[in-house]
Amino acid sequence: MLTATKAVTVFACLTMANCGIFHAMPVVDEQPVLGSCCPPITRRQNSIPVHYVTGTHYEVGFSVGRTFGSIIKEYVRVYEPLQSEFLPMYAQPEGRQIYEESLKSSQKYFPQYVNELQGLADGAEVPFHVLFLMALDDTLPKNLNASSKDKGPVGCTSLIINQPNAQLLGHTEDALSETTNNYYIVAAHVLPDETEMGGMFQAREEKFEALAYAGHLPGYASGHNYYGLVFSINTIFVSKPLRGKIPREFITRALLSSRADLGEILDILTNEGVGTADGFNVNFGFLHVPKESRVFHTVEVTPKTNSDRSEVYLSDFGMGNNSLHTNRLLHLKYPELDEAAYGSSLSRESRYRQITANKTATNIQDMLEVLGNREDDPWPIFSDKPDARVSTINLGVFDFNKKTWTMWANDPINNSPLLQLPLTFTDLIDPVGNDIGINRIEVVDTFYPDK
Repeated sequence: MLTATKAVTVFACLTMANCGIFHAMPVVDEQPVLGSCCPPITRRQNSIPVHYVTGTHYEVGFSVGRTFGSIIKEYVRVYEPLQSEFLPMYAQPEGRQIYEESLKSSQKYFPQYVNELQGLADGAEVPFHVLFLMALDDTLPKNLNASSKDKGPVGCTSLIINQPNAQLLGHTEDALSETTNNYYIVAAHVLPDETEMGGMFQAREEKFEALAYAGHLPGYASGHNYYGLVFSINTIFVSKPLRGKIPREFITRALLSSRADLGEILDILTNEGVGTADGFNVNFGFLHVPKESRVFHTVEVTPKTNSDRSEVYLSDFGMGNNSLHTNRLLHLKYPELDEAAYGSSLSRESRYRQITANKTATNIQDMLEVLGNREDDPWPIFSDKPDARVSTINLGVFDFNKKTWTMWANDPINNSPLLQLPLTFTDLIDPVGNDIGINRIEVVDTFYPDK
């Protein structure tokens, strides 16, 4: 049984039973219910649910699934790649074999996170294989040599500012438009039981807050943990994901358990013994270090052919250095898909260079000017047009000096932030076990950046 479960949802306008009605088509306004006196609801709502939960991996997953079951079921129903590609391919003998190979590797390495996904499926009353297929993503169609539809400029943009007056990690989350409002924040204290032990990556006590897409494990986007690790993720769309490997979503989930230790993080990403099935980039820094010596890092991660590990490339950004990373490789050489996500990455990088050509980004206003930029149609950094196939569903800024995580559901140039969480876990007061021993830091004042 769960030891503690709380759910807090932040709304700017009104409270609803769930986060709206979801569509596979571009974002549009909802029409009023027949006979209702109320005006239509704008499709892009000011809503970021936060779910607080304590328990085993299975219990945490079950609680999240039960709480957001209607969102998860509707998202599964309308998620086009799942319905048009993944499920039909899973029904084929070769597709089922590819699925089973990856599941076996995931169970071998991360049984605790497979349990967590099982709990999520059970709580939401959705078949487990449906959620695992979404985590597997393009590994199935690419290994069946099936032609798949270009999803559009999906991805995200991460910006690191490491300057004397500001140390920030900002991240836009861009996804298919049916994902709008289909995400939440999971704030969890995980206490694994004996049945969740025994994997190549040992289960341990965890305490974290992370963004999660409906039906996915937390951590594949952005998050932070009690040890002081703060990170964001950029998808890399490789053309040759490897079968029998581990979906990236499970590897980034393990980051939420990591101590703030560069060596351990690289070990998690290298995933010695199996390796990642697909590509991604991690941007991160450590909260509990002196400001003057803080170094930010990025790590590109790709599959490694004929090897039982991932390929990784580490870059460091000390004081006075900034970094922008989108959805393409800057260092590693691995074949990438020549699709809209790659072209969008080039466009966003070009816009960043234009904005910062005559000035270095040195504060949060500069960061919002970059990450909130809506120019360069059809591939802006912040995408929110009603007919866009891909939308920016969330913008988050981690402030390492003020120790806050501030989030927007709409563009930050014309809208105030909607939610702010402390990076010090003063909002998650569940007792902490012996394994997590970071001293508490003083509560910081609420911070809203000037426009």
